[in-house]
Amino acid sequence: MFTKSFPWQEGYSFPWPYFLTVATVMLSCWEFNLRLFWRLDTSLPFYIHPLKRIARQLVFNGSATLLTFLFIFPLAQWVYVGRWPTFALLFTGATVCFTIAIVVNGAYIAFYLLRTIYWQRTNFSTEKGEGGLPEKLPDALHKSLIRITTPHGQLVVQPAEIAYFYSSGGVILLIKADGSKHTTSYGSLIALTEQLGVYTCFFAISRQFVVSINAIKAVKEETNRKLTVSLVPALRQADTTEEVVVSRYRSSEFKKWLEKTVLS
Repeated sequence: MFTKSFPWQEGYSFPWPYFLTVATVMLSCWEFNLRLFWRLDTSLPFYIHPLKRIARQLVFNGSATLLTFLFIFPLAQWVYVGRWPTFALLFTGATVCFTIAIVVNGAYIAFYLLRTIYWQRTNFSTEKGEGGLPEKLPDALHKSLIRITTPHGQLVVQPAEIAYFYSSGGVILLIKADGSKHTTSYGSLIALTEQLGVYTCFFAISRQFVVSINAIKAVKEETNRKLTVSLVPALRQADTTEEVVVSRYRSSEFKKWLEKTVLS
């Protein structure tokens, strides 16, 4: 395509410089897109804000692909061909590259949505009894599953399985009700609390803890309107409970949430 010559024409030879140029550019664009996929899967999964994720992926990944091409393509041409590309060639290549980026990102989005639909149908079918009707209506705490992003993929759990999340040193741990600990891929509790916002059974009691109502064993009044909340299980096996202090600025809101959640 670059040399405008084809195998059936006389004097044809395989254009290795152009082949290596295209291979280098496509590999670089793919690597940048793949890392952006992973980053967006962590910071803004599809199941939280689908439309926002789709728009952000098209804008971010499309722009990243175009910028990668504009940087890598001239360098590859200079290394493999021995000269800088003309403006016309650069413009044509950028148009093709941007179009491919839109197609690839669109295919990724379509695949993810189809997989999500399949998962929902499979999950719903397992809850049905005889005659195609649900055996019983699940309570509010078990009405859906939560997908927690981890370094090794996604962990799917029920809300009732989660005791609390603990943040320390830039690492956020998921502490399950059975005492097991799992490292997550969240960079801060902010992204996590946004994901958990649809579940009334979770509350951020401090900058380090987002707790489930099921993990709270006791609440003790302290001086200056502070509270000490006892959580189970504890972070260390040697301890019976995990004691967390709720500041006076959050104690009032915490009490309202606790009363409302217990009553519901």
